[in-house]
Amino acid sequence: MIPIHELQSPRLENIRVAELQEQLHYNTSELHRHNYFEMFIFEKGGGDHLIDFDSFPVEEKSIHIVAPGKVHQMKRSPKSKGYVIHFDESIAAGNSIIMEFLFDQMSYDNKEMLPHYTFDKETSKRIIETAKLIWEDFNTENVLREEFLKNHLFLLCVLCVRSVSSNPVKQVENQDIYQQFRRLLRNNFREIKKVKDYAEKLHISEKKLNEIVSAKTGQSCSQIIYNQIILEAKRLLRTNISTKETAYALNFDDPAHFSKFFKNQTGIPPSKF
Repeated sequence: MIPIHELQSPRLENIRVAELQEQLHYNTSELHRHNYFEMFIFEKGGGDHLIDFDSFPVEEKSIHIVAPGKVHQMKRSPKSKGYVIHFDESIAAGNSIIMEFLFDQMSYDNKEMLPHYTFDKETSKRIIETAKLIWEDFNTENVLREEFLKNHLFLLCVLCVRSVSSNPVKQVENQDIYQQFRRLLRNNFREIKKVKDYAEKLHISEKKLNEIVSAKTGQSCSQIIYNQIILEAKRLLRTNISTKETAYALNFDDPAHFSKFFKNQTGIPPSKF
């Protein structure tokens, strides 16, 4: 199975910081996923980073964010250098801007929200300086250390948001409803697979939900639901889990129905993926 790693910090409950040169408590080169966020800050680049089956270059002075549940595999150059911050989403409680950013990272796929951020020269310098301050303070016993770490981590998140402000995620009328739908989908796609059920939860008509999703993505609401199911199926199938076990994990009553669904969506049977 794909290893699922839990947050382990000897110092703080919700944050862990490590140098990328450091050997972590698990093998980062194998495909795996977490129940927490990972923010990679690369001071020196080299190599590639596979996140949910899309490859992103490890570039100098860039940030990669891996949300809980996403699978990833780091293939960075030995010469690359930087830091990785592990943190739980609960640290953003009470901060609506950061919480929304993290929710969107979890809810959207790579096409809608890239997990890879690059910056101009001045911002790049600021990011590396902030990452070094986080690393230094993580290794001290300063008063209010956790608040210091949280606020500097929030600064890095805000700089990520600002870096794409000139090319934001497409805003549409009823954007809030679309976001609510994507978050509902992320949490319920295994059990709820019909558009009408999501529309009921959002207290709108099925037609209205389809209109909102189509305006945002150019796809039908049902296709967005299918995409989420297929993405999780691919995550599971990249393990030693059988097609039958994958079907049941996604709440398909009949493995043959799942196999047909997967082939219709991807063009290949799950056994060939």
